[in-house]
Amino acid sequence: MIYKKIPMKMYEAFHRIFSGSNQNTFNICRECEGACEHNKIGTLLPGEEEYMAEKMGISVSDFKIRYLDILKMDDGTLIHVLKLGKLCPFLNEENEECECRDFKPIFCKIYPIIFTLEDEKINFIIDDWCKLSRKKTCRIYFETAIPLLSSLSIPIEWLRHVVSYDNLHFDYGQLERHRNGKNRYAVFSLEELLSLQKVAMEPANLCIDLGQRVEEPAF
Repeated sequence: MIYKKIPMKMYEAFHRIFSGSNQNTFNICRECEGACEHNKIGTLLPGEEEYMAEKMGISVSDFKIRYLDILKMDDGTLIHVLKLGKLCPFLNEENEECECRDFKPIFCKIYPIIFTLEDEKINFIIDDWCKLSRKKTCRIYFETAIPLLSSLSIPIEWLRHVVSYDNLHFDYGQLERHRNGKNRYAVFSLEELLSLQKVAMEPANLCIDLGQRVEEPAF
């Protein structure tokens, strides 16, 4: 199934209005070393590969080869994901910085906002697992992105495919070994991907104190 792509001007407007981070959020993320990113799959919204390729000044085909793999769903729907392996393909290993910070995938940029589907309606909620959600100033900051997300007109049927794997955790080592022999722009079936789940998160990643109370804003 092919879904209508979100126009590039919508992505441009989103990134112009919502930066996704500030010094306050950065300090908190650095403290927990990005536990939310461990063992997860980075998914691009429909048409987001065209937007990111344009921002990088390269062709869409080059962008796909360098940075993406494909998940092929049971009904033939193709979902673009960041290249499956141990490290995000946009991570600069020398300085440990994100090379697409100003136009990174929406799903990466908005966390701890997560998508849920209820009664054929997309809802946006704050994931209380994330340490950012425990600080009221950060929570309020991310809530400002919700109206922007609502304006993107994300296809419900597309999101239904994504939620089938997005809340799961995967073995990056197995993913990397599994893609050996595949094309640089590799295609994984959903069944193939689900067979590479981690049984449980590693204890080192469970760094959030669930008993921590939400902090009041500091002005």
